[in-house]
Amino acid sequence: MFFGEYRLQLDDKNRMRIPNKLREFIVGEYYLLHGTNGCLFVMPAEEFQRIAEKIDSIPISNLKAQDAARKIMASVVIPDEDSQGRFILPKKARDFAEIEKKIVFIGVNKRIEIWSEERYIEKGLDISANFDSEFVALNEYQI
Repeated sequence: MFFGEYRLQLDDKNRMRIPNKLREFIVGEYYLLHGTNGCLFVMPAEEFQRIAEKIDSIPISNLKAQDAARKIMASVVIPDEDSQGRFILPKKARDFAEIEKKIVFIGVNKRIEIWSEERYIEKGLDISANFDSEFVALNEYQI
């Protein structure tokens, strides 16, 4: 299970590493893909496989869902880490998430979200922002 908020920066070669507190919960291969609201998702292989199986079950006749599935699957990258655990964040991913330098990592249960710090703040997603009013939205899920 992933949790917590971590802030890092891309280096001059657009390399990054997943924070150790999050990385320790990933065993083996993981996947980087476009997420919702302009962030990137990092998913361990088993979680990505679960999502891929659901995508595979979408009827071909559901054109809108098929278009979304294509976009998701086309965005997938398996990061190639160096000996220090860094990988190059692809330009396509940087552009999608509007990441220039500063990054915010959020552990969200079965996935990690990667945000540009600017977008994260702009969307009011900082932990302290609007916490009480947003927490109420979880009531329908009995949390």
